[in-house]
Amino acid sequence: MLILLETVMESFHLNATQSRLKGPTTDQIIVHNQWAATALDIFHNDSIAVIELDIGGTVIIANLSWDSDFSKAAMKEQKDMANHGGVAMAWFVMSVLQNFEYVEQTEIGEGVDYRFRKVEPSDDELNFLDDFHYVEVSGILQESKTNTLKGRIKDKHDQILRGSQRDKPSSVIVTLFSQPKTVKEIHR
Repeated sequence: MLILLETVMESFHLNATQSRLKGPTTDQIIVHNQWAATALDIFHNDSIAVIELDIGGTVIIANLSWDSDFSKAAMKEQKDMANHGGVAMAWFVMSVLQNFEYVEQTEIGEGVDYRFRKVEPSDDELNFLDDFHYVEVSGILQESKTNTLKGRIKDKHDQILRGSQRDKPSSVIVTLFSQPKTVKEIHR
């Protein structure tokens, strides 16, 4: 007897970040999401794609949808699509998939872009506690011989090693928009 099991694929909407993440304003989240949508729209139709989410070696294959109903007249620069779109995907991974609810931007020289916390800190905690998880973020529109997902992940780990937060708990999150695939690797 042959038994067929129906596989139910998870579905996510990029806008889920808006209700899950504190720190940035809703408008900041929307703008980063619009950059990600602009990048994704180059390669995928109808504001939906099957995405591979590699979170620390655990792979989730999911339907990812996003809003594309906005003017892209001021969103032409591909480097910005990759950069800001990569931020949107990192914020999505950390808030929606990893249940971090607070993020702050770090400063140049720290070797990482953002620091996340499971719970939004009070003002007192911000001055005395450092129980953050640090994240270096990147995005690639499409791979080339000199710019690959694997190579970018290595570059980002190297960047953490050169920064002042190198001994703190941290990860690298890189998104390839053409495939699409997002990889989150713990930095060791």
